[in-house]
Amino acid sequence: MNYKLRIDRERFIKKDLKEYNPGIARFIRLYTNLGYLAVLVYRIGNWSSKGNSLIRKIIRKLYFVLNLFIEIITGITIGPQAEIGEGFYIGHHGGIIIHPKAILGINCSISQGVTIGVKAPLETKSAPIIGNNVYIGAGAKILGGIKIGNNVIIGANAVVVSDVPSNVISGGIPAKIIKPLNKQNDEVGLN
Repeated sequence: MNYKLRIDRERFIKKDLKEYNPGIARFIRLYTNLGYLAVLVYRIGNWSSKGNSLIRKIIRKLYFVLNLFIEIITGITIGPQAEIGEGFYIGHHGGIIIHPKAILGINCSISQGVTIGVKAPLETKSAPIIGNNVYIGAGAKILGGIKIGNNVIIGANAVVVSDVPSNVISGGIPAKIIKPLNKQNDEVGLN
């Protein structure tokens, strides 16, 4: 947990806080960033759910209270069983739901209003698997047991219900491949 949390913190600083001098101003801005707080609480919950030691059991009970508070304040719901790689970044808070069985790779970024979940209420066994270096635009919905490749941009308000290969930009309802990504597209912020 400590390693992933350090990478998450560095990514938030790189994307949001680089203009602030190191020190107390950056510390305050980081720990009042609602997206970072949601990721921090998720990491605590994920760590505490993977064992039965006494300290994990105590932290798990505290986590549920803290998570409820974070959900109310930020509008972000991340199931503690979700597997999210390091460098996870939430650019804007509000209306974000990540299914407990979802898997997100390294350096994934999501915007406000994103849902990563199942297609139907009774379909609880299959959740999306999202690769590394994926950006998910505002309001996008990724639904069902689908796979999103590496280095993918999902456009705003896209509804993704089928697999998306690596190195593409996808968007629309239902989402389709808009164009392939190449080295010239690095400025979109996948790194």
